[in-house]
Amino acid sequence: MTESAGQKAPSLSVISKQGAEYKLLIDGVSVALANSIRRALVAYVPTLAIDEALFAENNTSFYREYIAHRLSLIPIKTDMSYEELADNFYEPKREVSMVLDVKSDGDTTVYASELKFPDGQVATTHPKIPIISMVKGQSLRAELTARVGTGRQHAKWQPVSAAASVNYPMIKILNENCGDCKKCVDACPTGALGLVDGKLKVVDPLACTLCQACEEACPGAVEVGSYPDRFVLSFELNGQIDARTALMAALEILNRGLRSILSQLEVLTYEKKAD
Repeated sequence: MTESAGQKAPSLSVISKQGAEYKLLIDGVSVALANSIRRALVAYVPTLAIDEALFAENNTSFYREYIAHRLSLIPIKTDMSYEELADNFYEPKREVSMVLDVKSDGDTTVYASELKFPDGQVATTHPKIPIISMVKGQSLRAELTARVGTGRQHAKWQPVSAAASVNYPMIKILNENCGDCKKCVDACPTGALGLVDGKLKVVDPLACTLCQACEEACPGAVEVGSYPDRFVLSFELNGQIDARTALMAALEILNRGLRSILSQLEVLTYEKKAD
């Protein structure tokens, strides 16, 4: 994509990463596109989740429906590229079988680590998720099928949780020697402002929530707004796929959808000219 006059090319960079939590900077896009990426991450990127459970044996104190529901919410490893995920969004095909076979010799808790693929590998990246409790002599055996789905069908297929897209704060210091700058700093509830060598400075712009409390406390000293084309995208992975694959899949799905609309518009334009 070339950068036209007065516009900057879209870019994406990592602001911070803490475990499964990511904070990204998306620059040079509209609010609609930033929100579309967020929505695609939550609702459009396909993952695997247990969708069918056939119980061969269950003499525990838990109903099969209860166990099946808990199993369905365990994030299942989804070993697919972003192109494969995009393919499965438009035409779901992928299915994976799993087994759960536990016999208790005493009081125990069944964890997600007991959920195995046919080759014996643990089927989830969160093996410590508890499923049920069992006592001596109880057994549980089930054949499970994981299918591809999306978050718009059910939350069990969401690859991310708590996704949010917010405007990047624009804080202008109009008078760094405002006389009572500590009043401005104290008014900020998140610590975005601070005193550096006795002068009012922006110390953490991303902490700003755009509440404008500093403006009210110090009129004429600081001005708070937001960039119209810069956004902070925050999300937490659930464990099925990695962040890069999730983002690439979201963008690929949006791209294919827009290309489809464009091709249909071209056909309509051609038919109109032909008439």
